[in-house]
Amino acid sequence: MNKKAKLTSVAVTSTLLLVTLVGSVQAKPYYKPHFNRYSGQDRFQTSTAIAQKELRGQQMQNVVLASAYSFPDALSASTLATKLNASIILVGSDVNDSQDSLNFVKNHLIAGGNVTIIGGVGVINEKVEQWLHKAGYHVRRMGGFDRFATNSIIVNNLNVSPGTPVIVASGNEFPDALGVASLAASKGWPILLSSPTKLPDNVKDFISKDQPSNIYIVGGKAVINGSLQTTLQSLVPNAQIQRFGGQDRFETLSQILTKFYPNPTQIYLANGYDYADALSGSTLAAQNNAPILLIDPKSRQLPPSIKDYLITIRNTGSNPQINVLGGSVGVPDWAVNLVSGIFGDSTSSSGVIPVTVSNPSTTGITVGLNPALNGLTANNFTLLNSSGNSIGVTGATTSNGGAAYTVNAPLSAGQTYTLRVNYNGNSVGTVQTFTVPYVTSNQTVTVSNPSTSGFTVGLSSLLNGLTAGNFTLKNSYGYTVPITGVTTLNGGATYTVSAALSAGQTYTLTANYAGYTLGTSQSFTVPYTNVNSETLTVSTPSLTGFTVGLSSALNGLTINNFTLLNSSGYSIPITGVTTLNGGATYTISAALSAGQTYTLTANYAGYTMSTAQSFTIPYNTSNVTYTVNNLSTTGFKVGLSTALNGLTIGNFTLLDSSGNRIAISSVTTSDGGTTYTISAALNVGQTYTLTANYNGYAFGTSQSFVIPSV
Repeated sequence: MNKKAKLTSVAVTSTLLLVTLVGSVQAKPYYKPHFNRYSGQDRFQTSTAIAQKELRGQQMQNVVLASAYSFPDALSASTLATKLNASIILVGSDVNDSQDSLNFVKNHLIAGGNVTIIGGVGVINEKVEQWLHKAGYHVRRMGGFDRFATNSIIVNNLNVSPGTPVIVASGNEFPDALGVASLAASKGWPILLSSPTKLPDNVKDFISKDQPSNIYIVGGKAVINGSLQTTLQSLVPNAQIQRFGGQDRFETLSQILTKFYPNPTQIYLANGYDYADALSGSTLAAQNNAPILLIDPKSRQLPPSIKDYLITIRNTGSNPQINVLGGSVGVPDWAVNLVSGIFGDSTSSSGVIPVTVSNPSTTGITVGLNPALNGLTANNFTLLNSSGNSIGVTGATTSNGGAAYTVNAPLSAGQTYTLRVNYNGNSVGTVQTFTVPYVTSNQTVTVSNPSTSGFTVGLSSLLNGLTAGNFTLKNSYGYTVPITGVTTLNGGATYTVSAALSAGQTYTLTANYAGYTLGTSQSFTVPYTNVNSETLTVSTPSLTGFTVGLSSALNGLTINNFTLLNSSGYSIPITGVTTLNGGATYTISAALSAGQTYTLTANYAGYTMSTAQSFTIPYNTSNVTYTVNNLSTTGFKVGLSTALNGLTIGNFTLLDSSGNRIAISSVTTSDGGTTYTISAALNVGQTYTLTANYNGYAFGTSQSFVIPSV
């Protein structure tokens, strides 16, 4: 098919929900799409369809061209494109393969506009560059002799401030880096590409110069080796380094989503096995501070870790707008339906898009929309007073992708107003009526006596009759904590607020009355009352560390809170302490030896927790083999390829040729477990079979032998 004949389109797939009109409002009803799909006939048209959405009918001043077929160069482009306020348009290796994309640029880039080509001439050849020059555009190319050199050029052109966090991702595989493209773009963080086992010199140079406050490694140790993390830490000793690495690309992505997107107002779905559509959409997602969720189009089910993330954000109150990057081959309708099903119907039971009004004051109101509707301005809001006269709206802004708007207007205390919201000439939701209350503007709030069962709230002026609905309590992750009771004994000067809280955790309280926020939000930490009663458990010991469980969550522990000794009483350095669940468990990193016993003690605020815990590092027997020799009627010797000290009779099974078990009378070693002497009463000419096990696992292969005559 001739690509010149194709028409770039934005395919917006919609399950249409009818909005019921209120009263005598005659505007046309607004139909809210259940999800938006941005796609074309191929990856080129999909990239232009996404760009069309970003432009919102405007001309662009900058555009970034990236390869539709070479992911390493393209992956580096997301943060740069966002910095330039540019869309990413995918092109082929030459003009003929790129005609749809080049025509889009010609029709939407201002005369004399700027084009940035990502990659060398081997990726996007000079004919594309010549075509752009002839069209009158300013063209610059960012391309090095390999993917890492190209990445370095792009990163250096970002001109980030010293201390800016960075992301280190694989330059050999795209899925892990793809999961952070929109995050990096929205934050303005560079993505630094690395090989699995060697940090490129340009990355070392950039890290040393920038001294980032945080380094996020994306991918497991098979993708980015653990030695590279050590190198990074040596380059930036004060940096906080965190690795996101799961069993597969989806689990890695879910770890990123959980940390950075606990309550998104929009999400974008993309094919996890082809980078093109997700890359094109990274700037659109960044524009809305939204994550890109990868799916497997061939599995017929959502990746378990992605599904778990969606359920988690649903349970915390999120109901994001669903957007799809690419056609139904890359992201099938069944996948979208499964995601939609997790959140249920995105409208109220009447089918009307919910519109809410909160925080009414003499300067304006807050308007909530669910699902989010981005891009509204003051012209989309109509305010009338109780006499039906229009009140001028002076401004409308959103900081969360259209889920809530701050609407500014000169209002009067005690007056009642009516709000209507419209979009493209259509009425959105129902008419909202509200009254601006009389409230003391200098009311302040204090929190005291925090404990695991609640706290006390003090008000600077009496305000009687507050209930649980007047208080909002969130933990340090931003999740709402249920308030189970609110009581006052002194006419509203103080309130006792009951809630199930955790020692060591920090919480934030906000109070409201009649739509007003009272004072400022108050943050407080619940103190520990009895550290001595804290008990420890040690699990999953290995050569690289172990897991410590606490009977009660104790957040914020570091290397200094743990002491690790070997069996000789010498201190073992602990290289890392991390928790992902608020201090209920900690992952302790240390260089340990198989077969050795260690003792762990923990302390907090000068107190020792519970009793010391001793544990032994098991041997990895998966590669251990053994041989049988020195055969006699009184026994034989067993030689092991790797020393395993401490084996006993219970670690060996001896059978005769009939399958009967032969009693082993003793097992001894004199060389630390490399050779064992096994004693048993055996018969000349008889065949026997020996098997060995350790920690419940058989190792090596069974050995059959015949007792020779003397």
